[in-house]
Amino acid sequence: MKVFHRPDSARLHRSDAWKQSAYAFVPGETHFGELTGFADDVVAPGQGFGMHGHRDMEITTVMLSGAQEHRDSTGGVHRLGSGGLQTMSAGTGIRHSEVNASQTEPFHSLQIWVYPKQRNTTPRHATFSASPDQARNSVVLALSPDGREGSAVIGQDAFFSLASLEAKQTLDYHLHHEGHDVYVHCARGEVRVADLTLKAGDAAGLTELARVTLEATVDAELVFVEVPMTRGIQS
Repeated sequence: MKVFHRPDSARLHRSDAWKQSAYAFVPGETHFGELTGFADDVVAPGQGFGMHGHRDMEITTVMLSGAQEHRDSTGGVHRLGSGGLQTMSAGTGIRHSEVNASQTEPFHSLQIWVYPKQRNTTPRHATFSASPDQARNSVVLALSPDGREGSAVIGQDAFFSLASLEAKQTLDYHLHHEGHDVYVHCARGEVRVADLTLKAGDAAGLTELARVTLEATVDAELVFVEVPMTRGIQS
């Protein structure tokens, strides 16, 4: 196994009047295989990303806390709450907005960009949610290329999974496809993996393995992004 360590301190941090962001990868510039964007955003009450466009990209939002109102040009309208996930295949072109649904509380989200398997597809939008009990001390599959296990569909041979791990508990993540590697992001808490301690905002890309074992030092929330490594690693 090889380890690509991306600590919080190595992310690009940016502060605006209405949001605080940290970028582990910048779309189109850096990547871990087919994963090319990973933004960690805290957005002020009543603020957000106004209507704007994308094409030929798989864009997924994971809500860590708060609530977000999503609208897009496919007709998708959705209020995404804590623990929820939404995904868009931008394809030939999609416009969307993502605005804080609260006038009093910030929201905290991850927005993750993956290159599509095919270009110029029909744009679409889908959501996924799991109960807290489903993710407690286990891995819940949220995105897959074929919708297996009740997951939402992504237009790439990629798998996104979520987990909430209690202190001193361990779990194994099994890769879904030979030749894939996995990027593990610690959203909250602290875990041990591959001789690393990952705290909130830290991540590790794990390559050349079929299974990874993680142990929580304190209660932790994790996001797994498993992707083909066709493009290698550009940091």
